[in-house]
Amino acid sequence: MNFVLAIAVISSVIYSIHAGECIVHHHPDYLSLTANTNNGLTVSDFSNNLATLLGLSADTTSKPLFYSTNTWEIPKSTWLFHVEGFDRLSNGGLTLVDDNGFNIDSIHSKLRSVEHADSLNMGSIVITSNADMANFENTLQKQVAQMDKQALLKYLVIVCDDCQQDKLQTQLKTVVDQIVSNEPEALVMTLVTKETARVRRARDAEAVARNVTIATMYSDEYPTMFNLFFWTSLVFALIIISIVYVFLTLDPGSDTIIYRMTTPRVKVD
Repeated sequence: MNFVLAIAVISSVIYSIHAGECIVHHHPDYLSLTANTNNGLTVSDFSNNLATLLGLSADTTSKPLFYSTNTWEIPKSTWLFHVEGFDRLSNGGLTLVDDNGFNIDSIHSKLRSVEHADSLNMGSIVITSNADMANFENTLQKQVAQMDKQALLKYLVIVCDDCQQDKLQTQLKTVVDQIVSNEPEALVMTLVTKETARVRRARDAEAVARNVTIATMYSDEYPTMFNLFFWTSLVFALIIISIVYVFLTLDPGSDTIIYRMTTPRVKVD
């Protein structure tokens, strides 16, 4: 009994650690997926590999997810469906450790730094009810149709607050097959992560609230303005004190030219 319980605990721990998945539906001929599925790939590794595929600099040196026979070739079209709310979507994907390392804003900023901000096209679908789930395929097809086909990366995030995994997988595959038939050279992938963006934002906000310190915030120009006002005020104060001192110690009879020039002269006959 204890042995079975220990196996169950270990299995649950392993399952909770590997709470992410990458599914490569289609890729160009010069790309191949890594065959080593037990090397502890993380979501951060996926993000860095994606940046490298797009010809961008990776944040850190990561484990390879793809191998390319043409190093300088960039996929003409990359589709990334980001499903949030599940540990995994299928049994055929590559297991990832979900370290919350994927951030589309980071990819966007890198594209913007090389003046290719328009190379990213984004969309989102939120499923919160059975009605949303039933209409998911139509909604997804509309989002795909609205995407700029000239964009280098087409990113669609699917937030699953109330999803049925089998229906989601079936309807997503239908749309993916349509994309592959229309763009045979496209790279089409699905990234699955457990936490939704709203959960991550709430957790990050809570962490910031714990670490925040109560202090007065000053602008970067505060030292300059302080010195300007302080020394100007000090100089004016010294000038006023000097003027007041001179007037207090002034002898009207001998120190001013006004009284000396207007002194009456005695008339001599």
